[in-house]
Amino acid sequence: MIRLTPFRPFATVWLAALLSVSALSARADEVYRVLTWKMAPYAMVDEQGKLTGFEVEIARALCDTMGIRCEITALQFPEVLDLLDRNVADFAVASILKTPERMKKYLFTDRHKRSSSSYIGRAGEWTLGIAPDLAGKRISVTRGSKQYDYLTAKNVGGTVVIYDDQAEALRAVLDGRVDLALAPTAVTVHLLTSAEGEALEVVGDPLTESGLGGESAIALPLGREELRDRVNMALRAILADGRYDAISSRFLPFRMY
Repeated sequence: MIRLTPFRPFATVWLAALLSVSALSARADEVYRVLTWKMAPYAMVDEQGKLTGFEVEIARALCDTMGIRCEITALQFPEVLDLLDRNVADFAVASILKTPERMKKYLFTDRHKRSSSSYIGRAGEWTLGIAPDLAGKRISVTRGSKQYDYLTAKNVGGTVVIYDDQAEALRAVLDGRVDLALAPTAVTVHLLTSAEGEALEVVGDPLTESGLGGESAIALPLGREELRDRVNMALRAILADGRYDAISSRFLPFRMY
């Protein structure tokens, strides 16, 4: 039984069509493998030991709306892309920027959020509001990310230090292994609101150039058009009935849609 929350009248047609499609196509014994990015505020373990976070709860809402059983797994970002590449996951709600290069490798839904990137450094070492001079600096990024692509393709005059774990890339700033980290803005803002984040600050303005920002969407392996269309219908339903905004307000300091 799917419990429906109250929603605005114009969403009724979308949800009715969605549920009729789901009833015809979803088998009771089928479990869909859904991936998310293991990084707060997108996916994290709460005090009760339960996996939660913005993208975890969006994934749960999508699966509930489609009437399907889902197994949600939080992984490091390179692992998410690897499993999509190998076609061993059904879809990923994992802050994957929708770029021309990635559109050749994956199917994408409509956007589920907008993204930008920010540098983060130790507090008191930078001029606030001024883009950092990267010459001679060590800058950490996560392997496989658009921040990785940007810095490894650009002659920044500094040294790019690559991590598989985004949290480790940020910890490297705290303990002095690097001077700066380049990461998604929502991740840096979430860190700044934590106790350890008091020692850090955002350096310069958020960036969207050269693939550092844009539309993030839910990614699927090629050939899964039918599932992509069902996920799109579910996404439109949770946007229309207010569930998306309710989830966003729990985990994000600003609306990113």
